[in-house]
Amino acid sequence: MVQQHGAALQQARLTALAEEGGIQAAQGAFDPVLFGDVTLSYSESPAGGFFSAFGTTKTSGLSATQGLRQALTTGGSLSLSVHESYNDYSFLPDPQSNVALSAEWNQPLLRGAWRLAATQELEQARFASDRAHAGLRQTDTEVVQAAVDGYWNLAFAQADVAVKERSLDLARALKEMTEAKFRVGAVAEVEVVQTDADIATRTDALLSARHQSRLVQDELRLLIFGFDTPEDWAFDLQPVSAPPAPAGATPAWEECFGAARDFRADLRQLRVDADSAQHAWDAAEHDLMPKLDLVATGTILGQDDQVGDAFQFVVDRDFPGLTLGLAFEVPLGNDAQQGAERSARWRTWLALRALRDAENRVANEVREAVRNLGFQSERVEVTRRAREVAARQLEAEQRRLREGASTNFQVLQFQTDLSVAESSEVQALMDHAKALVRLNTVRGLNWDGSRPDLSHLDAYLPDARFARRVPADR
Repeated sequence: MVQQHGAALQQARLTALAEEGGIQAAQGAFDPVLFGDVTLSYSESPAGGFFSAFGTTKTSGLSATQGLRQALTTGGSLSLSVHESYNDYSFLPDPQSNVALSAEWNQPLLRGAWRLAATQELEQARFASDRAHAGLRQTDTEVVQAAVDGYWNLAFAQADVAVKERSLDLARALKEMTEAKFRVGAVAEVEVVQTDADIATRTDALLSARHQSRLVQDELRLLIFGFDTPEDWAFDLQPVSAPPAPAGATPAWEECFGAARDFRADLRQLRVDADSAQHAWDAAEHDLMPKLDLVATGTILGQDDQVGDAFQFVVDRDFPGLTLGLAFEVPLGNDAQQGAERSARWRTWLALRALRDAENRVANEVREAVRNLGFQSERVEVTRRAREVAARQLEAEQRRLREGASTNFQVLQFQTDLSVAESSEVQALMDHAKALVRLNTVRGLNWDGSRPDLSHLDAYLPDARFARRVPADR
């Protein structure tokens, strides 16, 4: 239910979907572009000089261009276009039409060249998507842990209410027996007053326990319901699963930390950050080179009275042309590129430092979770024995009271001790159940200990520290 309705998880899903859209948007840079334009013109101009005999010059024309343009993953671009023009001059007996078929290839050879530079935006979009999916997995782990904690908190709260109710029933039963003795003069009135005072204290404790139960029930409702209707607040939640009993020895923390490095989504998220920063650094280093572009164009021309007739010259390739050139450019000082490379370099080291520090933090979390599970397992056994002893003490003291060898005050004290012992045992059981799931959570496993499916993030498995992302010469 929390995986279906959890608010944080829903937001993480939407974030992942939005980042997937970013990949498609970045891929759009390599979509072929179909372009075209058409222009109609007309002008009149006074004639002068040699052309004065023609009077006013009138010119009308129509020009159009159509073509296809494609950005290449090599960093270059390729375009193919056809340009047609029709001009009618008043001083010429016939109109003139031109057709040009052109192809242009522009390829950077140094700065901005090849796939590293050309696909930088696309790769960063993929890193962002991978990071969002790792965040989605991490959020899923966190909300499930919160739901498990909320479940056992509610189980304890309701069990604690039952403990307080039994304690109050014991005090009321003792009061009835004390009042009966008082009526026949067997005890003093102070014994009745003591039971009344204790009943008031236990009633207050029961009210507090019921209030706490309602609070934790609302907290769990917030996690597992979508609240599409107000009726979701009215559902009465009753835990039915028994807390797991301690079983076996706790695993070694080194083994658990190894699993955490493999499966923790937050660590994979930081590895995505490190790879993203490394890729940006590589691109920034590439941009330190000067700009040297190869430009090649090819044309075929045709000319006649009409556009259609001019096309025939293009088809026959009667008037070809070819140009080939190099364009060189380098900024003096190159401060912009050097500053970008320096920034990218230290961002990479920052990402790697964040990853290393996070692994140390995870190691500490794992060690704490292993110790806590062992502690809670022992605590369950200790509190069970304490509850059994408290029950036997109360039973013995009640026998002494019936025989006249004890007082109400002592019995009430043992009743209180039993109530405390019962609450402590229930609390220990619930804490152990939470600690068991917590150990799975810090290892990056599913709440039940099964392995998560992270196949879409396997590119970010742990490796030898810094070896893959930062070459030795850096």
